[in-house]
Amino acid sequence: MRKTPFTVKFFSLALACSTFMYSSISTAALPIAVESVTQAPLTSSLAVNGTLYGKQDVVLTAGLAGRLLFVAEPGQQVNEGEVLVRMDTLPLELERARQQEMLNRAKVNLRFHKQELSRLKKLAKTNSAAATQVDSVQNQHDLALSDIALAEIELRVIADQLTRATIRAPFTGVVSERFKRAGREVSRASELLNFVDIHNLETRLYVPVKYLHYLKPGISLPIQSGDLDKPTISTATITSVIPATDPRSQTVEVRAKLIADQHTFAVGQLVDVTVPLQSKKPVMLINRDALIIRQTGIHIVKVSQDNTVQQIPVTVGKGEGKLVEIIPSDDERQLLVGDRIAVRGAERLTDGQEVEVQASN
Repeated sequence: MRKTPFTVKFFSLALACSTFMYSSISTAALPIAVESVTQAPLTSSLAVNGTLYGKQDVVLTAGLAGRLLFVAEPGQQVNEGEVLVRMDTLPLELERARQQEMLNRAKVNLRFHKQELSRLKKLAKTNSAAATQVDSVQNQHDLALSDIALAEIELRVIADQLTRATIRAPFTGVVSERFKRAGREVSRASELLNFVDIHNLETRLYVPVKYLHYLKPGISLPIQSGDLDKPTISTATITSVIPATDPRSQTVEVRAKLIADQHTFAVGQLVDVTVPLQSKKPVMLINRDALIIRQTGIHIVKVSQDNTVQQIPVTVGKGEGKLVEIIPSDDERQLLVGDRIAVRGAERLTDGQEVEVQASN
């Protein structure tokens, strides 16, 4: 088939139009979404488990050896000052009566020796009594005084033992466990019952020691327990941080007082605790969607005022939610707080390319 001059001109015009359209499409500004670089202390959180304890929980022990007459039952709620344990005091009462008679006897002897000493001193003035007699009676007089003092001390010891025979609740709480029943003979310091404080609960948790500098008294800790669909949520405030590290787990103990309704939790219950971690100085933050990961490294795309772009290599730090810390790793490519960076549509952009900003935050 022979081509005519008209046909050649037609194909040339079509080729020129196609080349122009391709050039226009390839140089058109690409649409992107941008956000600004911000600066603030980075706040993240650490999830750990904690266990609830009564702040004043105590294991009560026998104050003296003897027979138990009464021991409160497990589950019994006892108000402060009410009787938890009562012991047989008959042997002590008999000992107190004996010591009282010893005291009376010492007082009788003192009275006699006082009269005898007074009489001998009068006779000694007229040389009617020897000095040795006076000294002997004086010695017996002083011993009687000492016997009285010893008997009074012994009576005070017995009174203290009688007080210890009855154990009263040091605070309002619940008997959680009973170790000895009534009728048992026990020795001093024998464990009798466990008494828990249900009105002042605290959670004890163990946090890795590397986060020690984040932990200060007064920090609020969100806690929750129970069903994930309907969890019981509360708050605890750190009361103490014990800077003694467990060599194996490399953790430190933290205690936090529960400040919500105490009756929704139980002593010994396991709870989920969120520990907030906040950096001491502000850091540069961006939306993590702006990170472009390549084999050569990680970079972001900065959008200049004339809507041209520049790739800036960065080092990524810690993150929380959609925000992540970055540190520019190229000193020649500056990045400042407030600069616009592409968060969508920047995967294929190259330095100097023009873009069309469609969204900005």
